Amino acid sequence: MDDTSSDKKVILITGPPANGRDDYIQEALPRLNAEFKVGYYHVFKYIQEEARKNNIPNLTKDTVFEVSRAMLERFRYAAFSKIKDEIAKSDNELEIISTPAIFRVPPRRDYLSGKVEGITLEIIRKLNPDFIVVLIDDLLKVRERIKHDALWSRMNLSLKDLAEWRQSAIELVKKYAEDSEPLKDWIIFAREHSIKTFVDLLAMKKPRIYLSYHITGHSDFGDVQRFMRKLSDYFVCIDPYTIKDWDIVTKYDEAVDKGITDEIDIEIKYKDGLKRFKRVPIKEIEDAIDLIRSQIVQRDFQLIAICHATVVYHRSDKPSYGVMCEIIHSVMEVSRPVYVLYPFKTRPSPFFENFVDPDKIIYGDGDIEKLENELINKLKSEYKKWVTYG
Repeated sequence: MDDTSSDKKVILITGPPANGRDDYIQEALPRLNAEFKVGYYHVFKYIQEEARKNNIPNLTKDTVFEVSRAMLERFRYAAFSKIKDEIAKSDNELEIISTPAIFRVPPRRDYLSGKVEGITLEIIRKLNPDFIVVLIDDLLKVRERIKHDALWSRMNLSLKDLAEWRQSAIELVKKYAEDSEPLKDWIIFAREHSIKTFVDLLAMKKPRIYLSYHITGHSDFGDVQRFMRKLSDYFVCIDPYTIKDWDIVTKYDEAVDKGITDEIDIEIKYKDGLKRFKRVPIKEIEDAIDLIRSQIVQRDFQLIAICHATVVYHRSDKPSYGVMCEIIHSVMEVSRPVYVLYPFKTRPSPFFENFVDPDKIIYGDGDIEKLENELINKLKSEYKKWVTYG
């Protein structure tokens, strides 16, 4: 920002509501404060302050849409103006602003569209953030969180609703980031990523890498996690499987194959253990499945485009539709450098090699950790030459 120190980073963290955004930020704050002087601005608290100044003392998330749209927009504009003023006067190194991107509300009065934007292009221009993070969580986790929320539970939101809501938030931020002058750096970031990865992301000192690997048909990802931990000492590793939509697809396909038509339990392994989502209606999944499947592809392509390079951990000598598509998209669509670890005696298909520079592939069936280290050293020695980084 032109009225603050050039060393100050202003970061807008947004996304769909009920995705645990502020809980995640609060979890990260001790780690962030250990490295930076941090300012944290929860926008709704500032909106509540403005409401109290205007004789509305009881504005809560349950009552916020009972005030008129025009009045709410005035409160919001004043809130962002105050945040901008506080940021300009602070000596923080990192300024974090948190607010939802878009709401779904019961259509009525001047909210007939059922949608309310939490951010606008005008707000983006006012805040002039260095970076925008769209923080998202698993659909099933959001579904469960909403069930226990007094406000959202009344809306009976389905998996399809939540998938559409998530997509709307991503598309809104993408549009505003691209309509800004200059373009705003932004990313989709899953809550399942480690706090360390989140801190590194906000620090904006390491290149971002999209990690591509075989997911379908695999359940043990210990080798990928080991490689990612080593890689994360030098890079911000964006892991597409931190959103477990594939598990919904897989369990649904298994249910269809077995002729199950009522309900299923879905077990998903998260970083903090196995979680079981009980009695998920097949019909609810069926209504959302096409959107979920398409989002898997489009979200991963968007992640590739907003990372600086793609690294393929080719953990099987068998091809993967997803990995191959991600390589082609990286090279042909968004010009991202692609590096590959292929730890086998034989080489992959010549069609595969057609899209990856031979000097960016680490071959061999030796000690896997030595091969991993060889690839990491190659990345470390070459990232400053990438056309995507600088």
